[in-house]
Amino acid sequence: MGANYARPNIHRKIPNVLSKTQLLKIFSYIEEMDAFVACLVTLFCGLRISEICNLKKQDVDLENEKVVIKQSKWNRDRVVMLPRSIVSLIEKWLRLNKESEYFISDKNGQQFKPVTLSKKFRCALQKADLFIETHKDASGMPRHAYTFHTLRHTYATYLLEQGVDLYYVQRSLGHVDIHTTQIYAYISNKDLQNKINQAFHCKPKRDHKVEQAQVVDPVQLLQLRYASGDISLEEFQQRLEALQRLSQSTFYS
Repeated sequence: MGANYARPNIHRKIPNVLSKTQLLKIFSYIEEMDAFVACLVTLFCGLRISEICNLKKQDVDLENEKVVIKQSKWNRDRVVMLPRSIVSLIEKWLRLNKESEYFISDKNGQQFKPVTLSKKFRCALQKADLFIETHKDASGMPRHAYTFHTLRHTYATYLLEQGVDLYYVQRSLGHVDIHTTQIYAYISNKDLQNKINQAFHCKPKRDHKVEQAQVVDPVQLLQLRYASGDISLEEFQQRLEALQRLSQSTFYS
């Protein structure tokens, strides 16, 4: 017989992804600048939470617009391309954060723990009314619609929506098996939906949930935080630029 290829997991659940409106709302509620930058780079590079916590400054190559992920899952290294739109933000962050070898560190310059970063993101989800319990697992622990890992799911689905070949998405995510990446093909169906609606002359669907979420203006919320002294002018400017970059992207607009 030929090579023994791994079979796709037919029981794999389709992951949730975040819309642009949801992303803007979540990022406007992230309190600390370190967590804000960590989540932003995770979203634009599709990293695992352990990868952003383990990332060192020396592995961020701004000149060549890439990030080297070392000894990640399965002890594999990989290179992730860095979108040009956030290079200037990272440059500012590196000038601000000079106390540690790690790209993201705590106030003592120590490496961020995944559990700490996960809690910070969960707090933002709660404030954005997106910490939604879906079910309880076999041990009785609650599971939620969105977690920190949803940023990685959103990245992968977005790339496929933009026409990036599945092979390149697999490389960016660091998946050993292409079948693991194929799960995102099931949810990157915006173009198919649009073509079906056009064929049947359907009007665009009004998303009342999105309309309701847009009541909170993330920029206005950011201005209020600056005015109340919660964040410095430099932090305000960096966050504002990041929100504008995110708004200008085509993440599920």
